[in-house]
Amino acid sequence: MRDSVSRLKYVAPVLQVADLERSLTFYRERLGFDLEFVYEGFYASVIRDGCRVHLNLAAPPERDQKAFEAAGHLDACFGVEDAEALAKVLASSGAVFAVKLRSMPYGREFYVRDPDGYILGCIQPDETP
Repeated sequence: MRDSVSRLKYVAPVLQVADLERSLTFYRERLGFDLEFVYEGFYASVIRDGCRVHLNLAAPPERDQKAFEAAGHLDACFGVEDAEALAKVLASSGAVFAVKLRSMPYGREFYVRDPDGYILGCIQPDETP
């Protein structure tokens, strides 16, 4: 049994990035996040609507990007209220889509790619179970 003291408050993926400033610019200018903090020039957090992404200056992991995308791999997934509206906003900001807006059995979704190749999913679940 959980009580209010042991409740989780948030989850934040920690992404290894090659250039912290480039990543901060991307998340703020392309995806609309705000800067939460920068720690000693190598670690930062961005936040939007209570959702956080932590960025750690380090070599991103080696991977076969085409294979990851073909398999529908996601590095982070955000639940959204209106996938179509958000996709339009992100497209106008210059975000690069790995998967364009589409309907799936569970709802509507699209994926964007960040400068280090991470795939970020935005999913609007169907309201019917």
